[in-house]
Amino acid sequence: MNFFSELKKRSKSLFWAGMLNLTAFAVLLALSFFDDRLVSGANVWHKPMKFSISICVFLWTMGWYLDYLPQIRKVQKIKITIILALVLEQIVIIGQAARGQLSHFNISTIGNAFLFQLMGIAIVVNTVMVLWALLLLRPVENLPLSYKRGLQIGMFIFILASLEGFMMVGNLGHTIGAPDGQEGIFFLNWAKAYGDLRIAHFFGLHALQVIPLFAWFVARGKVNWVYGFGLVYFVFSSLTLWNALAGNGIWFLG
Repeated sequence: MNFFSELKKRSKSLFWAGMLNLTAFAVLLALSFFDDRLVSGANVWHKPMKFSISICVFLWTMGWYLDYLPQIRKVQKIKITIILALVLEQIVIIGQAARGQLSHFNISTIGNAFLFQLMGIAIVVNTVMVLWALLLLRPVENLPLSYKRGLQIGMFIFILASLEGFMMVGNLGHTIGAPDGQEGIFFLNWAKAYGDLRIAHFFGLHALQVIPLFAWFVARGKVNWVYGFGLVYFVFSSLTLWNALAGNGIWFLG
């Protein structure tokens, strides 16, 4: 089975929305070679590039999962809302990068603060859509139980990780123990020597892919394996959050 043809069959709208973000990544990557402006110590186009990849993966993931839900009208509403919310977020992020401005945590002017709040609303709406999908998945009976549990656990951890964003908003930054813009690892720019809330956020969000993949390819019908792996994954994500809140650099960043 060709993954992309199957994905397109499952959801044309989310497939093409993902392709749009993939195209945006290519364009932004090209721009980064000709524009040496920095924002928080990183190339001005790095953040929109990262979000383009992340949003593409998320859209394709949801396109795959939503096909399992029989409630066609509700699923269509979820798809449209997700696309609109994330298009809005990308417009703000790319637009602010073009201006050489921070997109997140930027309250330096009324306009910047408004755009920051607009992104926050978009993410909250997107998270609610994932919660709605999680609730609609509950009565579905035509999936292997271990895989269904993997989907549910992955979505649940994703929602918790999305809510971690409020910690960053409250801190008006993602770095604990220093201002944002510290030396970080290549491209991701996670701080090496200080706490960085983005690390736990990253791992929590990608539970949406990792745990269902484990359930499908590894657990193969063993529900307890899925519960165990989900627990280990959740504990690991929580420890990275605790470590960041303590202001500590994380061991695997060197």
